Amino acid sequence: MKLVIVGPAHPLRGGIAHHVYSLTQELRSRGHQVLIISYRRLYPRIFFPGTTPFDSSHLKLDPGATAVLDSMNPLTWRRTFRVAQSSSPDAVLIQWWHPFFSLLVGSLGRMLQKAGLKSILECHNVFPHERAPWDPPLLRFAFSPFSSFITHSSADREDLLKLMPGRTVRVAPLPVLKEFSSQGDRPGGSRTVLFFGMVRKYKGLDILLRAMPKVLSKVDCELLIAGEFYEPVAKYQRLIRDLGVEHNVRIDNRYIPNEEVAELFRYARILVMPYLSATQSGIAQIAFANGLPVIASRTGGLAEVVVEGVNGWLVPPGDVDALAAALVSYLSMEAAPGLSLDLQTSAGNNTPEDIEKVIQDLVRLE
Repeated sequence: MKLVIVGPAHPLRGGIAHHVYSLTQELRSRGHQVLIISYRRLYPRIFFPGTTPFDSSHLKLDPGATAVLDSMNPLTWRRTFRVAQSSSPDAVLIQWWHPFFSLLVGSLGRMLQKAGLKSILECHNVFPHERAPWDPPLLRFAFSPFSSFITHSSADREDLLKLMPGRTVRVAPLPVLKEFSSQGDRPGGSRTVLFFGMVRKYKGLDILLRAMPKVLSKVDCELLIAGEFYEPVAKYQRLIRDLGVEHNVRIDNRYIPNEEVAELFRYARILVMPYLSATQSGIAQIAFANGLPVIASRTGGLAEVVVEGVNGWLVPPGDVDALAAALVSYLSMEAAPGLSLDLQTSAGNNTPEDIEKVIQDLVRLE
């Protein structure tokens, strides 16, 4: 199979760039030919709240992409089409995650459709986490040229089919990068509760912080917040002081380099994902691959991968008391005997072969 993948790739950072790397490596290892077309510029600087869009990790997850696209320059959209067309691919797989890219994706999709090239849209989110009234028309423009889609949760599949009835949508859970899986045994005695990833409002970090006084009244532990803040960090620092938990909360406000991810998960006791909304579950899969249980909100894709008493627990979104009770139960070891002894099997069903089979299936469809 000859495939063109359009999406962010090294030196751009983030989970979708990691996914493009992982998918490319897997497809190439199975004998497929893959060309990656990446972005020269993802967002105008004013729209990017982080420190930099570029990955300075020592562990470079570089699939060897050709940087062509500029989200703000339609001339590069046409150039991307020409590069893709010139390789005579069996299909073009385009990464989707936000309505900001609607004009680009919709325009590129129409070019591919007119040229008779098979195209597949891989949706990491269907709708954005913070929705706006103009999202549905933007999504319809972006999605209309495509007949085949991949989502990473059944919840996203349902959302997509409500918006675009009759389309072919396959679900393929996100596989875990082997680079993010620690090879060593988990050390005993850790009391670290981990919150991982960029901090945005929908992640519910304030819910976790409000649960901490209740947790600390029962058990001793430390909360480590590891990730770059996309909201004012001072707001959370003020909340930490007001709650009186500053001696038990540590903030590592930066983009965590690739080479540090596996060890961070290996040394934590539990991962907490108190999200107010969710689609797919890449971070949860990293936890499972490292033998780390998860407490998560019962929302979206998280509710599909966290199995109560096997690899973690689910709590209602925004419920401070329920989150605190789940943490106390686990940290006091009352709930631990119910867990699977091998949490890594929780990630075992999400293999790179799964998404390869889905892509091949969609390529065969007319």
